[in-house]
Amino acid sequence: MKQGVHWSVRGVAGWAALMLLARCGGQTSDTAGNPRCQESSGLEPRQVDLAPTDDAYVEEGLEEPRSGAERKLVADNLSRRSAFLRFEVPAQPGPVRRATLRLYALDGSTDGPRLYPATTDWSEDSLTWSQQPSVTGGPLGDVGDVPHGSWVEYDVTSFVTGSGPYGFALITESRNGVDFASKEHVRLEWAPRLILSVEAPAPEDCAAHP
Repeated sequence: MKQGVHWSVRGVAGWAALMLLARCGGQTSDTAGNPRCQESSGLEPRQVDLAPTDDAYVEEGLEEPRSGAERKLVADNLSRRSAFLRFEVPAQPGPVRRATLRLYALDGSTDGPRLYPATTDWSEDSLTWSQQPSVTGGPLGDVGDVPHGSWVEYDVTSFVTGSGPYGFALITESRNGVDFASKEHVRLEWAPRLILSVEAPAPEDCAAHP
């Protein structure tokens, strides 16, 4: 007998009826042989790629907003400059299992900046040194040597846990600063990204029977 196929014979009003119960990949057949779908109860990983809603940097002593038009985000301690990013995370179909902030280094550093959580009640159009976002906690990550033209990743899983606004501050004590590409850079593929790995319900195992 073929594996996975079960037969049962039952007498009905003097007639012998034969019923086939077939199961294959989550699909079942009714007594008329029509396929039925079974919804999966499992979860599968799904990647969500988010661009920042706002990003800019500020410099000590400069109170004129940069209007978010700069193509770079600068963090260095030589001229006291710090960079900030803001993301809006929409509702997700399942829990966030991993969150990573990816930045592209236009100009590297021997000692990259620390990443901190920051307030979100700001706009890149009005950001200045005296009106910069506040840091709201300890460092989320730190990087050492940052080669020129390389990707830098910060694991922010402990911070980004669901939907809502999220702010980040890039601050360094190094006088050898780093320049990251901003969302205004002409090379769009170098723009900052918040990448989420989300557990979402797996799709049905077969097409639904009309």
